[in-house]
Amino acid sequence: MPGKRKDTLRTTQAEQELLKNYLFLQAVVDAVAEPIVVIGTDMRVKMYNREADRLSPSEKAGNREPSCHRLLFGRELPCNHAGQPCPFFEVLESEQPVTVEHRVKQQTGDLYYEILASPLRDEHGVLLGIIETVRDITERKRIELDLQKTHAEMERRVWERTADLEASCKILQIEVAERHLAEAQLQQAKDQTDLMCRLLPSAVFTVDMERRITSWNNKAEELTGYTRDEVIGKKCDIFSLQSCYGVCGVYSGEVKKPIVAKECEVRTKNGDIRIISKNADLLRGADGRIIGAVESFEDITGTKQVERQLRTERDKLMAMLSALGQGMHILNKEYGIEYQNEVLRRHFGDKLGHKCYEVYKQRAAPCEICRMHEALDSMEIQRTELLMADGRYYEQSYAPFRDIDRETKALILLRDITEEKAHQAETMRAGQLASIGELAAGVAHEINNPINGIINYAQILLDETENSANAEMHQRIIKEGERIAEIVRNLLFFARQRDEEAEVVRVEDVIDDSLALIKHQFQKDGIIMTLEKENNLPEIRVNPQQLQQVFLNLLSNARHALNERYPARDLQKKIEIRSQQVKIRNRKYVRTSFKDWGTGISPEIIGKIFDPFFSSKEPGEGTGLGLSISHGLVKDFNGSLQVESEPGRYTAMTVDLPAYESSPA
Repeated sequence: MPGKRKDTLRTTQAEQELLKNYLFLQAVVDAVAEPIVVIGTDMRVKMYNREADRLSPSEKAGNREPSCHRLLFGRELPCNHAGQPCPFFEVLESEQPVTVEHRVKQQTGDLYYEILASPLRDEHGVLLGIIETVRDITERKRIELDLQKTHAEMERRVWERTADLEASCKILQIEVAERHLAEAQLQQAKDQTDLMCRLLPSAVFTVDMERRITSWNNKAEELTGYTRDEVIGKKCDIFSLQSCYGVCGVYSGEVKKPIVAKECEVRTKNGDIRIISKNADLLRGADGRIIGAVESFEDITGTKQVERQLRTERDKLMAMLSALGQGMHILNKEYGIEYQNEVLRRHFGDKLGHKCYEVYKQRAAPCEICRMHEALDSMEIQRTELLMADGRYYEQSYAPFRDIDRETKALILLRDITEEKAHQAETMRAGQLASIGELAAGVAHEINNPINGIINYAQILLDETENSANAEMHQRIIKEGERIAEIVRNLLFFARQRDEEAEVVRVEDVIDDSLALIKHQFQKDGIIMTLEKENNLPEIRVNPQQLQQVFLNLLSNARHALNERYPARDLQKKIEIRSQQVKIRNRKYVRTSFKDWGTGISPEIIGKIFDPFFSSKEPGEGTGLGLSISHGLVKDFNGSLQVESEPGRYTAMTVDLPAYESSPA
């Protein structure tokens, strides 16, 4: 009991640690100031933080796992059905991070969102879904649209003024004035553009064809620490970790433009390394000639740290479960399995979405006594032991908890205790055998004295009436008395199962002792028995009482199979016992086989007959431990116990034991 109490304490501590890690993980995600959404491969949201919860709260009422398009934008259909790019499908197709822009029409004005989507994988590289961060870029987009309108208006005016100049060469003063006006307007537009660019919420800069920085906005100063005066006119690799040549690709014809969401590292002025997501495209003049490039970037170091923390917590959780060596299921109130770890996947296969009562007990309806609902109703841990559909015993712990979807669920830990149960049963069986042995010894001693007296008196009567008609009866009394005495001697021999040390014995003697105990039952049932033994069989080193227990179990099973097939006497109701010497892997063995022509064993169960608690007999006729214990005893003798059977024809049990080889003097 103290050992069991320690195991329970360790299990409780592990569960508290799991819950603590889970709450820490949720707190980390909720601490991020931008919406974060984790989406499974079924387009259902598995996790989201508080910022994501504010995007479309009315759409999540009563919905534990809303679809991503419904959660984020309140749409009934996926984004690509509404004419918007879908980051979910783009990530699944490319298996790379993508960045897309979404436009959401509203009566008060259009909203714009920039979505950064990255694949989410497990420790084996299997794609589990995607993780998205959502940024509201409505203000930046409006500034960009205003900038485009201003730029288009300026270009239109310039072209109008240029056309006027070419068409009105005669009015030079007016042309010059208009040109000055246009230049002033262009300068004004440039100043406005520079101002808007500096105020954009994203870091933006431009470079010329020599990669020298020509503009640098306020956000770029904030993220890198470099002021505008420090970088204007310098190469853009002033803040990169390596030369941009051959890395950036903005001027490479082999790199598709625009460049979207390319991740790289930069070094700030104070030496910190930051991870950025970069977008870039070419700048062209009015004639279409490339005059430079524009780049914008976002600092995603925090997002990457969150991703690493998520992976770390996930790996920590998986390592803890592996260290515990226990299976784990998460069940909802409708008995559905929402999660299973690798331990249970190996035992039961992939059962996500199945009902627990289908997997555990192969039932079509919930169990009459449901420990899960008891745990959910009481909000206390429930424990039980259960024989599963796979024929093994499990210790189960049901722990209630509240999931991220605000639903109360049950975390189930399952520990395989089949071997422990078998050991307990074997210990109990050994105790029972010991008690039976003591009882048999006592009964045998009580019988031995009277039967010897009967034999002696019968011998006296025979001596006195040797030639009379009663002589045959006296001889029969002596014969039956001696048979009883032999059975008593065998019972006494069987009862001496206290010394577990092995002895050098002849297998023929053990067979004879076993048959002496059971052959009367064979004769009563009409079972025909044949025994073949080779001469000069080598000796074996075993515990004779334990080997006798094995032989008696095999003979008893054969008797049961024959009686089941032939309830009455029959010429085919027979068993063959054969002992011979064989050679296995260049070593001598003594092989003893027991072949009966009974019911046989079906292929569906022949692989389970040596499992503890497995029995093909009717309830109350067998414990399911006989063959399991016999198999273990033969294995302890460094031998093997094998079975061969054809249903409806025969069953052959073969015991191979190594011949005893004495050490050289």
